[in-house]
Amino acid sequence: MDLRLIQNVLAGRSEIAQWQVTERRSRRFERYLTFLKPESEREASSVRWQVWIALPPNPDGTQGEAGFTVTPVHGGPDLRVLLDAAVTSAQSAPNRAWKLPGPGDNGAAAGWRGGVVACNVAGGAATGAQMATATDFLADQQITRDPGQALHGNIALFGDAVHAAPWTRPSALELFASIDDRRLVNHRGLDLSERRTRCYAEFVLLHRGANGEESEYYDRCEAASLGELRLAERVADAADCLRDGAAAGPPPAGRLPVLIGGEYLAGLMGWYAAHADAAQHVRNIAALTLDAPVVEPCGGDRLNLSSDAIVPSLAAYRFDEHGYAACRQDFIQDGVLTALHGAGRWMQVLERQPRGQLATLVAPPGRHGAAELRHGSLEVVRFSEFHPRHDTGAFSGEIRFGWWNAPDGSRIAVKGGSVSGVLREAMTGASFSREVATVGGWHGPEWMRMHAMVAV
Repeated sequence: MDLRLIQNVLAGRSEIAQWQVTERRSRRFERYLTFLKPESEREASSVRWQVWIALPPNPDGTQGEAGFTVTPVHGGPDLRVLLDAAVTSAQSAPNRAWKLPGPGDNGAAAGWRGGVVACNVAGGAATGAQMATATDFLADQQITRDPGQALHGNIALFGDAVHAAPWTRPSALELFASIDDRRLVNHRGLDLSERRTRCYAEFVLLHRGANGEESEYYDRCEAASLGELRLAERVADAADCLRDGAAAGPPPAGRLPVLIGGEYLAGLMGWYAAHADAAQHVRNIAALTLDAPVVEPCGGDRLNLSSDAIVPSLAAYRFDEHGYAACRQDFIQDGVLTALHGAGRWMQVLERQPRGQLATLVAPPGRHGAAELRHGSLEVVRFSEFHPRHDTGAFSGEIRFGWWNAPDGSRIAVKGGSVSGVLREAMTGASFSREVATVGGWHGPEWMRMHAMVAV
């Protein structure tokens, strides 16, 4: 099975009006260590093709569509069976009609020798020049050149960080890196490709306290490059949490300023991005209203959020799932939802020009330094679990470890208790740090201070 065979079979089916094939080839490199000793090394590769088809539009403005996955174990007869089943399924699953982009269409990506560049969008030439020169835009060159050596170097960094904290013992480390090649072709002649890397680390540290009881600290992180994992920094933070957490007490209760960052801040900002998605607005289930405030202005920093596909993160891309080019989309400005983002199909349904699906979620730096934001706040370093409800934005999280930064300047380790609130209240008067960080698909302030959250 190969891409050309799939294309030929699809092109030969006259009842199919539109088709798209996404080829994904992946190589994965895994390292496992126990107490800093190698336990196993594994390498694996895979390839698959995701096929999408659409039938001709119906008079009522709908079209049947379906998708299926092809793997190397399938042969030509298998492909035809899968395609017949998809056509049958499409005939019974009409959706609002929409069109795939083609070369030269407004907003579509275009091929070049090193990948693709943005074209036919505002600022397209400048965006294209930036992408053409950023050879490491999506791929960690250390991994693509020599993945084994790159992983070995980060294992050494992990070991050095552990040895720098002699009160801890390393229990386990899992370190993975993958090289993923994506190619998209469709019936209109688009032929786009990109290469990206993804890295993942998971580790457990142990600490035996003065009372003889042993505690552990588990952490995991994922990034587009090994450098963005900040593995040594995370180990140092984990070691400090283990040492200081042994003597931690309960946090104060009441309505307190709360400081959060990292993946927790990214999760809260992701709630706004989710409700600025065109798909949510097509279905009339979005919690935000276009051209209306999303945050009540009351001091603090104004909320500004954008989707920017050329800002490196796990969510960056050169072209989206349907072939629209990487670009920047500002959708919340000064606390008002001014635009929507989303896949081309949903933007077309809303009669808006597609500009690519959600990419790196970007926010500008705040006005305050982290030290200023910490003063007089409950700083939560780790929650046991922390996710805002998709519908209401309500959140609650048990404090696994944190600091009470008292107004008198003292700093006390805390654990236990919880923090809860609702985004529409928590964001009123919230302040962001000048320091910025990249976490998952988020690039923006490293910390946010929420005022008068409930801590119990």
